[in-house]
Amino acid sequence: MAHQGFESIQGLECSERLLNALREQGIATPNDMQRSAIAAALEGQHVLIHAPTGTGKTVAYLLPVLQQLAHHEGRAVVFAPGVELAMQVFRIANALKHPELKTGPAISTANPKRERKRVQKSTRLVVGTPDRLIPLFQQGKLKGTRWIVLDELEPILSAKGADWLFSLLSRSEPPIQLVVASATLGRRSRAFLERFMDDAFVAETESKPLHDQIAHHVLRATGHKGKETALVRFMERHGCRRAIVFASDPRQQSYLFHFLQEQGLRTCTLRRDATKLQRQQALNVFAKGESTVLLTTDAAARGLDLPDVEWVFHYDIPKMPEAYIHRAGRTGRAARRGCSVVLTDDRDAPALGRLGRALGVRFRPYQTTPYTSD
Repeated sequence: MAHQGFESIQGLECSERLLNALREQGIATPNDMQRSAIAAALEGQHVLIHAPTGTGKTVAYLLPVLQQLAHHEGRAVVFAPGVELAMQVFRIANALKHPELKTGPAISTANPKRERKRVQKSTRLVVGTPDRLIPLFQQGKLKGTRWIVLDELEPILSAKGADWLFSLLSRSEPPIQLVVASATLGRRSRAFLERFMDDAFVAETESKPLHDQIAHHVLRATGHKGKETALVRFMERHGCRRAIVFASDPRQQSYLFHFLQEQGLRTCTLRRDATKLQRQQALNVFAKGESTVLLTTDAAARGLDLPDVEWVFHYDIPKMPEAYIHRAGRTGRAARRGCSVVLTDDRDAPALGRLGRALGVRFRPYQTTPYTSD
């Protein structure tokens, strides 16, 4: 192929402004998945983008959506299951869009009154979470929607009121063009795809960051404070400068925050009950390197796109393989290498074995002698 840039994608209009915006996002050339997904979406096809985290799914659906909005009437709506992912998509869309295109967020942590002012008849692109977008559809405030993107389908379909999507898509006239972008597809997702997207173009990638770019390890710990002590000692020994630590229980998250701070590790946290401003402040602190550790729960696993995250630590074992994929996928992004470390004690061996078999991953021990707090 003579040209490897975005200019070579069939049907995609690439102004110098757009190419500069892509370069500012750290994106110089498209991968094969992006090429095929963009071309198919511009042809008006339903598109399923089934690819691992960190492979550029957001750009693969935003570019054709933004071009369609520039040439046709109507509105586009992007669903994201969590606040962080929705905010990330909204920021990227604003960076890539034409200055005259009006966009608006509909995100869980935003002030509802202020949000209603941002989503008006003239708002052409709306990005949000299901708990805000579905009521807006039901209230008739998103009329004229011609394109819907579902970013990470399974958690969207699990959200409260998501069944209403089925009735919307069943009665929509003219039909809505659908784009689904997912790293994993569960039972609900496959039923949805069979019903509404059985003729969809499927864009996949041969890249497998989970296996090719991420090293998977287990760190054994014993004693009353074994895991947290093991985590601190490990980070000190290996000089971990940028790490995300996942803890499923918000109470564990609060305890770990204070423990890590007491041990001298600069730690910021993404809490489930945090406001939009508090979340953004935490992300900014971590992105600038003012904090070594970002502590969060699974609620923030999807959508965190932070550069140069070297380490992901799992304070507990995720209950589902999909959760591990999204957690681990915060490192090893954009062809970089990363390391995912699961902290375990003697009780965790069966669960870790099941997880490894489900993922086809071998968790290698970092050392034969477990860390202990005794």
